[in-house]
Amino acid sequence: MASFILRSPLLLFILLQLNAMTVAGSDPVFDEGGVAREVVLDEGFRTIQLYREGWVNSYPIMMMNDGVPLVLEFDELSTDISDLYYTVDHCDADWRRSELSTQEYMVGFFENRISDMEASFNTYFSYYHYRLELPNSDIRFTRSGNYILAVYRDGDPEAVVFTRRFMISEAIVTINADARRPVFSLYRDNSHEVDVTIAHPGYQIYDPFRETTLSIYQNGIWNYGITGLKPLFVNPGELVYDYQEENIFPAGNEYRMFNTRNTQVRESHIAAIDYMEYFHFHLTPDEPNPAHLYFDRDDLNGRFFIEAARAREPDLEADYVYVHFTLKMPFPYADGDVYIAGASTNWQFTEMNRMQYDPDVSAYRAALLLKQGLHNYRYIYLPANRGEFDVSEIEGSHYQTRNEYLILFYHRGQGDRYDRLVGHEVIHSTAG
Repeated sequence: MASFILRSPLLLFILLQLNAMTVAGSDPVFDEGGVAREVVLDEGFRTIQLYREGWVNSYPIMMMNDGVPLVLEFDELSTDISDLYYTVDHCDADWRRSELSTQEYMVGFFENRISDMEASFNTYFSYYHYRLELPNSDIRFTRSGNYILAVYRDGDPEAVVFTRRFMISEAIVTINADARRPVFSLYRDNSHEVDVTIAHPGYQIYDPFRETTLSIYQNGIWNYGITGLKPLFVNPGELVYDYQEENIFPAGNEYRMFNTRNTQVRESHIAAIDYMEYFHFHLTPDEPNPAHLYFDRDDLNGRFFIEAARAREPDLEADYVYVHFTLKMPFPYADGDVYIAGASTNWQFTEMNRMQYDPDVSAYRAALLLKQGLHNYRYIYLPANRGEFDVSEIEGSHYQTRNEYLILFYHRGQGDRYDRLVGHEVIHSTAG
């Protein structure tokens, strides 16, 4: 059966609490279960984006032989250039290292240096902006599937600063899918049901239950997915995943948003702007969303977009600013913590984005150092001594919420030694 991040009618969202630094003696790329993890292990590295060239907020999916590369961009808050290298490992559908040797999935050098970097200018915070294209003259990929990219210092593979997942798709099957209001009353008002049909006329799949696997992820969050799905029905040239519980996602609510692109004018959700050596943006105080109310607002589904007023090159001219968050609550949680979550915080839960309760103002407070631009975020409550939280605790959960779902279809045919990614699709939920 499928393995789930969400487990029950309580709508639990299971996530690992990831430390900011690597645990001594552990593998910085693969966790104790052998699963490739997407993490930032050095807080000096910020604003990490991996996308299909030409579309900054796209998923990191490369097509076999279509000539459009993936682009990795990131900053290091430093006045000195670091000597950074990267490696790439091929993974199975479950994100564990595959059986393939390096020579079987790539042509070129396994370890390569990142040589494209530029210093920021006209900024109060000094940083270097790095850029890498994949494939390039040093490395080319020959197999589809899942990959994990690790960036590390000084040629030392143990000195990993961050990792990123990406995929190469053959796109030889057709995926028809929709995300809609569930049928079961238990989920009907607060969730999405994602139904999928794989059309593969002319492409042979002998044993769909053993040879194939389907994964679905919400809003590009790797720890928020349903994986290992098998077809419910098998028709000639068609696999149908029309479940009523196994494919249920808590819908959540639309993301909150703020814009820090202008240091002189207060834009979206900015209450005040101060300058004390660096710029400080104070957001309008937030409150928990009432559980029964859905807030219809446009968002980026948890992502961010870098921009700065009057900047010709925002990658280099956008500054880093302190953003101050306030979540008004009459009392603190007695047995857990509140975090600021989103792509801006890498979907990790560390001391950097954990909020502190201030009884003097009856609110949780925190300050994050973020690059100027448009940012999405949400507040997440994580109970003590547990790796799961209820997505609706602070933000609410409603079927009307507009979410994005990434669907990945893998096939390991007879005699194959790896999971081919033979199809992918991105869909958006509907309120109906």
